[in-house]
Amino acid sequence: MGKKKKKVICPCFKITKKEVKEHIKAGVTNYKELQKLTNIGTKCSSCKKKTKKKFKKYKDKLGVN
Repeated sequence: MGKKKKKVICPCFKITKKEVKEHIKAGVTNYKELQKLTNIGTKCSSCKKKTKKKFKKYKDKLGVN
């Protein structure tokens, strides 16, 4: 059996959904902090818009304010 494909949400820096959720679980509560740690959404505006929405969605799902 092959490896399970990881869901990349920021192709510019190959940041996955799992990585973002792990950062949230570790205490990252705002998008700018996530950008400092991962560079997510810092290369192109389309990634920034998309990943900012996903960051909020994942925080909501994980019950983090």
